Amino acid sequence: MKNALSAKKILSVALAATTCAAALPSLASCSKTPVLRIASWEEYIDEGDEENNPMVQDFEAWYEEQTGNKIKVKYVPLDDNETMYNKISIGEQYDLLCPSEYMIMKLQAEDKLEKFPESFFDTSVETNYYARNVSPYIDKTFAEGKFTNGESWKDYAAGYMWGTTGFVVKPEYTAEAQYWNVVKNHGAKATAKNNVRDSYFMGLGMYYDAQLSGGALTNEEFIAAIADKMNDTSESTMNAVKTLLTEVKTSGVRFETDDAKDEIIAGEYDVSYQWSGDAVYILDLAEEENNLALDYVIPSLASNLWFDGWVMMKGANVNAAAAFVNFVSKPENAVRNSDYIGYTPCVGGEAVFNYFAEKYSAADGAAESVVDYDLSYFFSADGNHNENYVLSVPESQLKRQLFAQFPDEKTIKRLVVMRYFDAATNDRANSLWSEVSAAK
Repeated sequence: MKNALSAKKILSVALAATTCAAALPSLASCSKTPVLRIASWEEYIDEGDEENNPMVQDFEAWYEEQTGNKIKVKYVPLDDNETMYNKISIGEQYDLLCPSEYMIMKLQAEDKLEKFPESFFDTSVETNYYARNVSPYIDKTFAEGKFTNGESWKDYAAGYMWGTTGFVVKPEYTAEAQYWNVVKNHGAKATAKNNVRDSYFMGLGMYYDAQLSGGALTNEEFIAAIADKMNDTSESTMNAVKTLLTEVKTSGVRFETDDAKDEIIAGEYDVSYQWSGDAVYILDLAEEENNLALDYVIPSLASNLWFDGWVMMKGANVNAAAAFVNFVSKPENAVRNSDYIGYTPCVGGEAVFNYFAEKYSAADGAAESVVDYDLSYFFSADGNHNENYVLSVPESQLKRQLFAQFPDEKTIKRLVVMRYFDAATNDRANSLWSEVSAAK
């Protein structure tokens, strides 16, 4: 029964109480061990197995070893960003959160976040694993990203995982998937995301694809203004996007979040709009279980750069929270978490590079054509070309798992972070989504 304690647990509780009561110093120790409260997503950190402890348990031991003090981590898994925000709104307090980029913007705008201390960025400190290993691409993105008050994302957020959105397609539709309207063209054989932000971004892609093909904007003009175009929430644009998404819905496209994965893996859909980490999972299983080769395509116009990052709430235990971020940013631990959840970490380092090199490099004597794939932008210290970070990979990986995890340098130049909606825009977006959802 849900509320019943097993005999074993009752005994454990009794023993713990006896131990704490045996001496006053022990009782004080039991009652005063600080608790670091962390809110993140379900199965978004290595939970351990027969050979390894859970990551949070390893952190507790590492923290005591480093500081001489005990810490207890309370890891609270939540369903989504909105659930996290609602929990905070009703007064739940956490030291550390791992929201997505738009929720970080919202929380900072509402003065709910602490800045990371300057000491966190001191690369001369050996255990400042984040500052010492963060990818130059991610570091630059965070440094140049600005909140509405002009402050840098870097002051408040440390990247955890990152990726893109794009289309998982059967190879015969790879060329067509360079354009956002591919999802509408395939009707009931396509899927889209069942949430307003991802679908609105897709709708913007469809809207501006049409404008470009009609000659309303030159390519150069669009690239210069790409971030603003893919964050256009003017009333006229939102109405145009609503019309496009309604057409998508009525053409039979399935709006889903995670519930269509098995069918996509089985080859029942031609086109599926996906987050890159989920795309890797789908491509892996389609090949392993059904001998089905699928591709991952990022539309040539632009696509979404997303990230989940660690932020500290006002009143947080700053030192312990920063220590946790550093611990999970140690390259060996980043590999553990990446391997566990299938997403791409925001930190580099030798262990991370070697992990992906082993995963994607072409085998000796491979029958398939082999090409060079340059990951310098992510792994080299300054982001410039370095031959040590060039992989020799099967040519198919230019549109498969490797590309999903690390888009090439040409592609990352047209990735856009989607900004958060203010209250008025959010109301209009929710109204738009209600009408699209109701369309038949």
